[in-house]
Amino acid sequence: MDTAAPDATGVGCRRAWITARRDCGPDAFVLEVEVDDPPPPQPPGRFAMLSPWSEHDLGPGPVIPRPFSIYQRPAPERFTFLVQVLGPGTRALDALSLGDHVALTLPLGNGFVLPPPERPVVLVAGGVGSAPFFAYLEERRAAGAGERTWLLYGARSAPRLYDLAAFAALGTPLLTATDEGDAGFHGSVLDLLATELDAGRLPADARFAACGPEGLLHAFARFCRVRGLDAEVSLETYMGCGFGVCNACAVATDPDGPLGAWPWAKTCVDGPVFALEALAP
Repeated sequence: MDTAAPDATGVGCRRAWITARRDCGPDAFVLEVEVDDPPPPQPPGRFAMLSPWSEHDLGPGPVIPRPFSIYQRPAPERFTFLVQVLGPGTRALDALSLGDHVALTLPLGNGFVLPPPERPVVLVAGGVGSAPFFAYLEERRAAGAGERTWLLYGARSAPRLYDLAAFAALGTPLLTATDEGDAGFHGSVLDLLATELDAGRLPADARFAACGPEGLLHAFARFCRVRGLDAEVSLETYMGCGFGVCNACAVATDPDGPLGAWPWAKTCVDGPVFALEALAP
């Protein structure tokens, strides 16, 4: 496998090597990789396509690259990714060891539009949907807006609030919700959001953003439209290429929205972060 030289924006396929790995839940881990030719700083919400380097013999099964939000960037040449082990692609990554090589194509897609520091922000995450929000929280904290940035983090149970200690260590307001009631609010993260808004503990004039399973995002979109909230969503759409060739990640758009009359957008190049008004109701 040959690497594609980065273009003027730093986008390209790079061979990276694994420098660290730590488990952060019963079925998830944080993977750190290093590259020789890092791209320039990126806004939170952009992503990478990641797969084992083709020289590995991993046995039968596909090793098609999978999309992962850029989780952290502990150094200019290092990137981390929050990986939930779900299928053949993520199992292949799980089987790798320190020093092994991966194919890494980044930075891809469009990230969040960060509001000015004085404006409050409320982030809503479900499961590994927390991945794009670590960098978002770091950006807000660096801008002096950490205390005006809330993360509402929901999961089925406490062990699946992945890497919760790392989020808590950021020092920004953090609220949790679990379906089983073993951590934080007993119920869904959207129930938590409604409760906090109705009690006046969250500002309705904030910028809201969500990432998580499809069901959560549909419910979040309905909730924001009903309440007239200004919102963005980061879609977890299946992708094949990550840069607009395969058309596997099309999403319906609102013909009256900012993307115009074209009825479909590609999540990989037009997203994965979309203003809510850009998407079809």
